[in-house]
Amino acid sequence: MIARRVYGFVRAASLFAATALFAVSGREAIRALQGDGGAFVIAALIAAIVLGLLRAPAAHFERSVRPTPASDRVGLLVPVLLAVLVTDGWVWAALCNVAAYLVRPTRRRSSLRERIFGAALRVPAWYAGSLAAAPLHDAALARGAAPFLMFVAIATVYVLLSDLLWVDPLTAARQSRSLARVWNRHLADRGTMLTVLAEAGWAYVIVRVTLTDGAALGAATLAPLLVLAVVLVRFARLNARLHRLALSREAVDAMLRASDPQPQMRSLLESVDPRITRESVEIAAYGRGGADRWSRVVRFGPPVAESLERHGLRVLLELQVTGEDRADETHDDGIVSGYAARDVHGRLRGALLVYRAHGGQAHAEPRELARAALELGPLLGEYGAIAATHSAATIDTLTGLPNRRGVTRSFEEAMEYVRAGGTYAVLLLDVDHFKSINDLLGHQTGDRALAQIGRIIADNLRGVDVAGRFGGEEFLVLLRDAARERAMHVAERLRSAIESGGITYSDGKPVTVSIGVAYARSVDGTADVVERADRALYRAKNAGRNRVVESPLVAV
Repeated sequence: MIARRVYGFVRAASLFAATALFAVSGREAIRALQGDGGAFVIAALIAAIVLGLLRAPAAHFERSVRPTPASDRVGLLVPVLLAVLVTDGWVWAALCNVAAYLVRPTRRRSSLRERIFGAALRVPAWYAGSLAAAPLHDAALARGAAPFLMFVAIATVYVLLSDLLWVDPLTAARQSRSLARVWNRHLADRGTMLTVLAEAGWAYVIVRVTLTDGAALGAATLAPLLVLAVVLVRFARLNARLHRLALSREAVDAMLRASDPQPQMRSLLESVDPRITRESVEIAAYGRGGADRWSRVVRFGPPVAESLERHGLRVLLELQVTGEDRADETHDDGIVSGYAARDVHGRLRGALLVYRAHGGQAHAEPRELARAALELGPLLGEYGAIAATHSAATIDTLTGLPNRRGVTRSFEEAMEYVRAGGTYAVLLLDVDHFKSINDLLGHQTGDRALAQIGRIIADNLRGVDVAGRFGGEEFLVLLRDAARERAMHVAERLRSAIESGGITYSDGKPVTVSIGVAYARSVDGTADVVERADRALYRAKNAGRNRVVESPLVAV
């Protein structure tokens, strides 16, 4: 908090100092423009504005460890500003820097007042640069390698000192970070050092040509900087795009391995704009598993009020029905905005939802959120296809329940939960005299009976419980956090519901099931629990069928 107050004070002081310095030195700087010196200053000002539009200018070359929109903006202002400093003085160098700063594009709209305060911070560094102007001027006029090396050395030292003693402390104060950390990160970046050397070398070329061959040729030496900036911006954008494609591939790989794709999705959002994950955002997929419905994939950021979360469903439905790329819902608790995620063919694959309380801070701009949704579209398309493939591989088509493979996977996850301190009860159901149904009524009737039993089981379980067809006429049910009383109650309810479910044998009597109940312990494997449930089921069969029998070994 104190650091940010110091930063605000320095900004105000810099604006006052800049105004005073321009007032005192401005007229003298104008009179000092002789001959075609004014033409070079105008050319440099235009170049600075163009470079400012391509990126946010600074006294140093900004780099990013991970490609982000910030790294799309390539700054090559230093050669221009150094050249103006040497040929026409610090006033014009500062003016070029201020102009470039004022026109720079930003992801967050800032007021003119804020831009002016920020631009004023550039002036003191160039005023201090007037101390280096004379030695740089003399080195540029002298011939030979030694004056060139001296020019590069003086210019490099000046730029780095400006960074370390002015820009970095301001950055640390604005972000409330340790100055030592900022310095360490800056000094460890060899790319920045090499870039400053290269920029100082090109500044020498500009100054040398301008002083010896005139402003026209000097202005021409600015053109390669503009061309290079455009090329580097395109390369940076391509690099960021390739980075996002790599993240999408990693997320798809995670889905194929049936693991959590959340880290890759988070990185994908951050690669578009790091501030997105500071919002209360949610990624939803449409058409997962081949069904025309929405499913929530992952959520980031602060928690959301339950009432506001319900409005997210309305936003998703609006995106689906209207075909629009954005939908908004306003509620007493806040605003929900949805951005459609479409694949390359324009088909709806999902959405990015943003929840904001009334008066809450907006961290990311709508255009960046729409861009993130655009990047998510192909990934969510793959997600839906993979989910459909997983469903086909793990769902029993007859009953609609997970097949043996699917319920076994859920069983393994349940055992991890038990080892972490939770509890699970396991029910093993077997249809009594099922062979007689197939033999006397036919296999189609047997299939209809299994399908009906599967529906009855599914209708009598909670959302956290899992049931699956374990093989043939056997069903496995996993009851989460179920004590003995609840486990036996659920087992008896299932037995009774199936008996009264309207399924009959050839003699008209109702189809029944026998159920064995076992309890998972932290020392068990899945086979151990199934074996105990199977033994209990065997006893139920021997005791006359159509009954529930509990394993004597109960977890405590």
